[in-house]
Amino acid sequence: MDKMTDISIIIPAYNEEERLSLFLDQVISYCRASEKAYEIIIVDDGSSDKTFEIAVSYKNKFPNLNVIKISENSGKGHAVKSGMLAASGNICLFMDADGSVTPEEIEKNLHYITEKNYDIFIGSRVLTDNEQILEVKWYRKLIGRVFNFFVHVILFNNIQDTQCGFKIFRKEIIIPIFSRNYLRGFGFDFEILYLACKMGYKIKEGPVSWRHVGGSKINIMTDSVKMFFNILQVRIWHCMPINPDSRRPDKGV
Repeated sequence: MDKMTDISIIIPAYNEEERLSLFLDQVISYCRASEKAYEIIIVDDGSSDKTFEIAVSYKNKFPNLNVIKISENSGKGHAVKSGMLAASGNICLFMDADGSVTPEEIEKNLHYITEKNYDIFIGSRVLTDNEQILEVKWYRKLIGRVFNFFVHVILFNNIQDTQCGFKIFRKEIIIPIFSRNYLRGFGFDFEILYLACKMGYKIKEGPVSWRHVGGSKINIMTDSVKMFFNILQVRIWHCMPINPDSRRPDKGV
């Protein structure tokens, strides 16, 4: 690597052969146009299609692109954690491979980390502004409201949208948070945010444009039930005060 990496973009991908190329074209175009030094890390979460081959082929288009191959499908949380712990950027973020959030949201919200001294920025589909474009299915809105009710009652009530697949982190807090992250599935989002709240990190939630893209890997019914129990697990696992300077062994669920 010729120079220090400013920002690492982690993209978890599972059976994304039909959507990954379009999104990578957008991300690489964005990175090339920026004055900042970007690193792209694609984490193939045990895909059974051509996701890995497509990801590797993009190394010719963007040299500072790395691909991590997980041998068996382990869940989005595990994929994001693997990418985060491998990242070299001073700022690390993850984005969904479906392109529901475009890379333009990066530059729009980086200043919360670089200038306003927040430790984490999380994109929100609940908070709104005049520039935001939202294309969310009605049933996702309904389930999201019910899910957020339980998050607010059991974990914390100061974050409106824990599940949006766009979050930015200051490098120094990656290990303190992700070394304690146990959930490997979709529930990892509220676990890392619960950990961040307990450790006193500054979190900024802000509106991002989001559009529905077909082909979601989430099963609305079964994953919703599992994530409800995940909320209870997180509350039990992390019930004690946390010292950010100590590191707990990886567990993974």
